[in-house]
Amino acid sequence: MDPKIQIFAIDLLKQILPEVEDIVEIYIQNSKSGFSAYLEFVKKLKPSIEKTIVEGLRDPIEVGLISSRLLRDPLGAALSVQSGSSEEKEAHVVGYLKAILQLVYCSAKGLEGWEFPETLLYEESMKVQSIGKLHVIPALVKIVRQEISDLNLLNLSERGFKKEKIKDLTDDSTKIQRRKERVPIYLTIDDEKDAVPFTARLMAYYRSQEYKSASPLIIDPFAERLAGDMTEYANKHKFVVQRGDYGLVRSYFIENSLLVPWCNNNKVSQIVLLGAGLDTRAYRLKNLQTNQHTIFEIDFSPVIEYKEEILKDEEPLCDLVRVSEDLSSPNWDSSLMKNGFSTEIPTFWVLEGLAYYLEKQFVVSLLQTAAMMSTKTSRLFVDICVPILAELVFGPFTPYFKWGLEIKAVPSFFTAAGWNISCSFADDHDQGRDVGQRGLIFVTGVRN
Repeated sequence: MDPKIQIFAIDLLKQILPEVEDIVEIYIQNSKSGFSAYLEFVKKLKPSIEKTIVEGLRDPIEVGLISSRLLRDPLGAALSVQSGSSEEKEAHVVGYLKAILQLVYCSAKGLEGWEFPETLLYEESMKVQSIGKLHVIPALVKIVRQEISDLNLLNLSERGFKKEKIKDLTDDSTKIQRRKERVPIYLTIDDEKDAVPFTARLMAYYRSQEYKSASPLIIDPFAERLAGDMTEYANKHKFVVQRGDYGLVRSYFIENSLLVPWCNNNKVSQIVLLGAGLDTRAYRLKNLQTNQHTIFEIDFSPVIEYKEEILKDEEPLCDLVRVSEDLSSPNWDSSLMKNGFSTEIPTFWVLEGLAYYLEKQFVVSLLQTAAMMSTKTSRLFVDICVPILAELVFGPFTPYFKWGLEIKAVPSFFTAAGWNISCSFADDHDQGRDVGQRGLIFVTGVRN
């Protein structure tokens, strides 16, 4: 971390800490006045965030868990919830105040993203997961104020850097463009020639670690081989590898709430995994041995070939057909049909961790095609995200999310694509795990 950036961030914290405290005090007395004070604060803060923090911190978004919209249009993000409920507005204010404190704090301390979980501020943040409660902010301010006071003792300015000489980083357009194009650190573990998506390997890694736990949600003895050696990555990115609960909870829900009864209740069926990745259900979901079922796994050729090589000595529990195909291609359904898929057999379509990575129009096309290929009793699972999560650029997954829907818009979206659905937040099925805060939605449905 450039000491010039640290000096600027320390001074910025000295400025914003009393302002944050004032916002909390005003908000508690009068939420309308408090929200207005918050709007002014965010509007004033934006230039400092853009000028220094974005350029000065290697992984600011991962650390702050902060929407990229705050950096592009902070006032617009705030105004978008102004007409919402009091709970929604408070949650928004608290979420952004936490993120800003974390973001500037890490820049002031010169921390890399993976170092943040080792701090007292992180520990306190984890204790107060209910981001909609404004009273959590003063506790975080207290920690930041104390640690900034300690930083002052380091006398960073004696290193020869003067605050007034800090360069306006936004002037260097070439440098900014280079940063925007920087390959995310989460992909650097992969060889550039390795076409197996890193996110698929990371999900397998999460399952492998869960398998070793005392009370695993998912028992996957094949996951470790599929993930490959992740030791170096896990050591460098402790924060990321600790946040695998969502994928595990999602898989648990699909298997226990959906596929187990599906297998038991259908004498003959098809299960289609669109974007199957490194999924291993064909080898471990014992209910597949009940009645007659065929799993179709569709993914890119390198993924299919990798899985076949790793699992070549394993015997699946049901008929397993792998189809090498690009789901954005208009011919994926033809490839599926050529490999034995039948439009006369009830089908369970699983789009697990897929929809938000594809352009919205591709997802609509996938859903419509699946509906046309399905019997009336065919079913569907999709998980989608809310719009603000699609704007995040932290962690190994969200930088690649392309779109999202508010939960109230989900039914009409799927009805238009051929499916009658019900939906709920992943939080409602969390099994006591941390799956975020109403950012991801489980959608289940039947062909209409």
